[in-house]
Amino acid sequence: MKNLLLICLLFFIASCDNSLGPGKRYPIEQTHGHSHQHSDKNHHHDSETEIGVENPIKDITGFEDNIYASANRSLWQRPELVIQHLGNLEGKTMVDIGAGPIGYFSFIAATHTKVEKVLALDIDEEAIDWMNKEANTESYKKIETKLVQPDDPQLGDQIVDVVLIASTLTYIDDKKGYLMKLRKNMPVGGRLVILDYKMKEIPKAFPRRAERLPLFEMEDIVDSAGFKRTLSDDHSLKFQYIIVAINPPNN
Repeated sequence: MKNLLLICLLFFIASCDNSLGPGKRYPIEQTHGHSHQHSDKNHHHDSETEIGVENPIKDITGFEDNIYASANRSLWQRPELVIQHLGNLEGKTMVDIGAGPIGYFSFIAATHTKVEKVLALDIDEEAIDWMNKEANTESYKKIETKLVQPDDPQLGDQIVDVVLIASTLTYIDDKKGYLMKLRKNMPVGGRLVILDYKMKEIPKAFPRRAERLPLFEMEDIVDSAGFKRTLSDDHSLKFQYIIVAINPPNN
């Protein structure tokens, strides 16, 4: 009888586990370590994102020692979850800030969603050259790369519906000013998704703790730049937190 009760208890614990793992969807998102039903009305869980997303780039040369080009990046980056946070990309223009070294999210968005155009921006000329070489195929024709300056996305008059800043904002000196420049190129309701590093112990390949910002400080920067946050998630990713915000109407 005791053995039967133990088996039932273990089955109940397993059924309550919300860590669905790579290639699965999160029906409930995690914010500050606490689960809650998602309240962002503009956030769409489209069928196009209900897939296991893997790095579409094969036979990487030149960046073999770079953690962002590693074959197991999907295990800690959880791209399927990040793509979900970008919302419905159909017919929209997305900008990927700091897209290098291999255009990870740019290529995934171009091949796994109905996005109309992806602007892949980076300050590293070598990364841009590599992405251009890979993007010169029919599969990646939606991608447009651009070499930019560290303090300016240089979007000109280009309107962008969705902005992704993954593993990059921590390196930008004037974070608030940079975000304000992005807002000028975003429509009302435009979406901003930031992935940046937690303050906990993480692999040495990532920025040192002194170079990182805690979540609450990044939240303050997003707010002061004029965005309205809809999600702050420091649970779902192993090494990074996620902030989702929208460009609200001017008061």
